[in-house]
Formats: sequence, C-alpha cells, structure tokens
Amino acid sequence: MEQNFQNPQILDFEIPDFEDLKLTAVSPKYLKIILFNLGLFSVFLIGAVAVAFYFFYFNLRLIQVWAIVIGIFLMIVFLFLNALIGFKFRKYAVREKDLVYQYGWLKRSIIIVPFNRIQHVKVEQGWFSRILNLKSIAVFTAGVNGGDVIINGLPEEIAEGINNHIRGTISQEKTEDGGEA
Repeated sequence: MEQNFQNPQILDFEIPDFEDLKLTAVSPKYLKIILFNLGLFSVFLIGAVAVAFYFFYFNLRLIQVWAIVIGIFLMIVFLFLNALIGFKFRKYAVREKDLVYQYGWLKRSIIIVPFNRIQHVKVEQGWFSRILNLKSIAVFTAGVNGGDVIINGLPEEIAEGINNHIRGTISQEKTEDGGEA
C-alpha cells in the first residue's frame, strides 16, 4: 500500500502563539536548594583560596590581596544574584502533545519536547529535595543534543503526575500506531 506524504506549509499567522501559553513556576522551595548549593560552593571557594594563601604564601602586595578578595566577593555576589533573578524564569507547561520548559534570564531558553520524541522519563529525588517534598523529572529524547529536559523543583505529586501523563501518552501512541504498549 502506497502512502501519499504531505507536508503543507503553515503561514505565519497560523502558527500557535507561544506567548499565550501559561507557564507554571517551579516550587519556591527549590530556591532553598539552589542557595544552599551556592553557599556550599562559596565556602569551598573561600576555603580553597585561604588554604592557597596559607600554604603557598605568595609575595603579593596588599593591593593585590585586596583585588583577589574583592574579585571573589563580586563573583559570589553575582552567582547569588544570578540564581535569585534567574529563578523567576524557571517555568514549565504540560500540553496535550508536548512538554515546555523555560529557564534563564540573561539568555532565555525555551525547550519544547514533543511526547512522540521521548525515549525515556526519569523521576529523581535527592536528600535535600526529599526533606522539602520536591522531585525532578528528566525527559530524554532521540535527538543528539538540545532535546533532553530536566525540570528541578517540582512538588512530588506534580512530578509523578507529569511522569504518568507522559508514559500514558507514549503508551497510547504506541498502541494506536500498532506497536507494543
């Protein structure tokens, strides 16, 4: 049986407007995890620099020492501000046929993963996430790069709901296509 392949062009005004999509923010509790991790990194960085100064005493002038201290301080402040501002842009949406994830404030990225491209779904929960009742969902596609999505900071029931919805949709599509469920 011969199939007639069709792929008609869509005019610009027929493309669905992405701006109308209502995205849901990840849980505000997830910001605690981000800040905790940044705090640990900051303590490690300051400790490493202190150890380097102690054991490998550099013959630095006072102004050079201050420049290093101020540079590290500014870097840590930037990392914290980046995390705080960027957190507002971590949003997602689950639609009938795809998963949408937006992140980043300096460089805004939006990833749309069609369910029919998904190969594997994984739900994870770290020790701090378990305390805050949060989970992460990772979606892996058949594409080489850019198609995989990890959404951190979802309430447990929402992460499990998204997981079940995606798996159910994939199973249904396989059944409809004549494949095994």
